[in-house]
Amino acid sequence: MNNNCKAAVSQTDITPDFPVEMIGAYREDNKAYGIHYPLSAQILLFENKKAYYCLITIDSLGLTTALSNELRSKVAKALGTVSSSIMLNYSHTHSAPSPMSPLNGRRYFLLLCEKVISGINDALGKLQPCLVSWAVGETEIGENRREGCNTVDKRLGALQIVNAVTLKPMAVLLRVCAHANILMSHSSKLSSDYFGTAREKISELFGCPVMLMQGAAGNIKPSGVDKIAGGDEADVERIANDLLQSAMKLRFTPKRVTHLRMMEKEIPMYSDVPLEEEARRIAEKSGMDAAGWLDECERLRKNGEITQVQSDSIHFLFLNEGCICGVPDEIFCELSLAVSKQTNNPLLFFNGYTNGCTGYLPHREEWLKGGYETHDSYLIYHVFHGHVMPFQEDTADRLVKTVIEVWNSVKEEQRKVENYD
Repeated sequence: MNNNCKAAVSQTDITPDFPVEMIGAYREDNKAYGIHYPLSAQILLFENKKAYYCLITIDSLGLTTALSNELRSKVAKALGTVSSSIMLNYSHTHSAPSPMSPLNGRRYFLLLCEKVISGINDALGKLQPCLVSWAVGETEIGENRREGCNTVDKRLGALQIVNAVTLKPMAVLLRVCAHANILMSHSSKLSSDYFGTAREKISELFGCPVMLMQGAAGNIKPSGVDKIAGGDEADVERIANDLLQSAMKLRFTPKRVTHLRMMEKEIPMYSDVPLEEEARRIAEKSGMDAAGWLDECERLRKNGEITQVQSDSIHFLFLNEGCICGVPDEIFCELSLAVSKQTNNPLLFFNGYTNGCTGYLPHREEWLKGGYETHDSYLIYHVFHGHVMPFQEDTADRLVKTVIEVWNSVKEEQRKVENYD
């Protein structure tokens, strides 16, 4: 067994000092006018058996998969490793710069890359022998925003990293499950939403940097705020304080790292291109300005495309008895709960917003209901997501099945190694 795993944490400010447009909510003017709370990128770097594994959390609505892969490639090059060893997770703040905006979008993305690489170099110089500890608590910060639904993933997942010699905390990673969209249309300032406020409060509690990771929050809004208009700064404080109270109850028992691995599993994702009559019916029912979406549907039909296919990647970080895995979609919380229940492991966290953001991904029952998260949002965001309709009805079931299969396979391999040792 390995006793020499090292870790380091670094944080860098990614707030732009030049004009940008925001993305994530309707605003008459999308230009950012000031800063409510700075944006950050946080880096958790492990070195184990001469290999690097890196988790990066970023205050952003979520880059496209193409831009995410570009950033991951840059990080992999800086570490001398492969992209599959680099996992990104986006906070999904709705008050972040748009990296595809004609107003300095590319400039902002390059700034983000530069800042992250600087953070990587900082982390490389701070690696220390470490011990780790998983814990799981409960938090009430989220509510299901779908009509007639009340399912919520209340798990507050926690991973503590401490210095192996002094046992001094180096970092705590918290996995939460609620949209970071309290400040939306009411705010024209850049903001990390409740993420930034909560990180600051909980860092004081633990005496070390705190990283927040977004979970399966596709259908989960912050509790007590309007699902469309959001809330105000008082709601940001309230949610952050609720998280602080939940974090106070966590208890950790540091252990040596016996199993650390990152891997990706490719899975094809299919979405249908609507026929002309169906497309017009969808557009009319939504009440949205769908001219661009209708044009794109027509273009696809003229090209003979009746189904769009893209390859998603399920990214896994296995660490001792726990696992963080995710896809570049806004998965509904029911998917993550199903994975945890069927593997009987509360420390298996299936997340969205991982290595990109390509639209909502509901479970089958909600897919059939339709609505904004399942269908209508593509009328606006198909340009970012790369497909004009939601993934097919059985997609969530296939994802859950694949995650469970990979988990069982890796744990079986681990058991064989342990028995051999």
